[in-house]
Amino acid sequence: MDRVIQQAIAQVLGPMFDPGFSDASFGFRPGRSAHGALRQVQTYIGEGYHVAVDLDLAKFFDNVQHDVLMARVGRKVRDKRLLALIGAYLRAGVLVGETLEATEIGTPQGGLLSPLLANILLDDLDKELERRGHRFVRHADDLLILVRSHRAGERVMASVTRYLNRTLKLVVNTHKSRVVKTDHCEFLEFTFRGKKLRWSERAYQDFRHRLRQLTGRSWGVSMEYRLKKLSNTSVVGWGTSASRTITDQSPSWITGCDGASACASGNSGAGCAIAFAS
Repeated sequence: MDRVIQQAIAQVLGPMFDPGFSDASFGFRPGRSAHGALRQVQTYIGEGYHVAVDLDLAKFFDNVQHDVLMARVGRKVRDKRLLALIGAYLRAGVLVGETLEATEIGTPQGGLLSPLLANILLDDLDKELERRGHRFVRHADDLLILVRSHRAGERVMASVTRYLNRTLKLVVNTHKSRVVKTDHCEFLEFTFRGKKLRWSERAYQDFRHRLRQLTGRSWGVSMEYRLKKLSNTSVVGWGTSASRTITDQSPSWITGCDGASACASGNSGAGCAIAFAS
């Protein structure tokens, strides 16, 4: 029942807030995705913005201040009953052992309503960055600001950190946040080589391990069941989001053909590398 109520609230709030969100916001929005965020970063790199301000919000969902968030929700929601329901959702508490402990800050991770509430809170940040004329991309709490020089990046890092601390009461992880060349930047599990996308090493190894699990010959299951499991995992998403880079990065253990004219999946040449995304 709790998830049904969350979904109902999200369906009411979504049409109220989403049309006003920034074009630079790509996470958990209708018709938008990580693919669009990555393409926008590539566009900025192509325009000469080769330095990235990579801001890491420390435990974002755990550190959201309820009063700061509700003030922003209240800008458009006038129904006191709905506001009270959202407040109750935020304060519902978490089960620690057999004890229910109240939550005075933070939003429930994994909740259907939390992504929308995150976008409502961080929309103020988006609008501030737009006001300053920055090129940026945000996917939920993952933020990348593109600038032309390292010196400019340091200034932006300092000023945006102050804004987040003072206005939104959010904590920036100074150990993980950095100003780097886009070639050394990781965003949404991808890295950039010029304008080209590459999987990050960590994400690539995770993909490799998962794919080997699902395609190992020692797994005594039918091909039909194997293909069903592949279609129900993130392997499909991986293949779709990185179809342009799979053929360049993937060795023969993925393609299964080792340069031969055909592979076990029935695809020829390099085409077999993206068979899972077809």
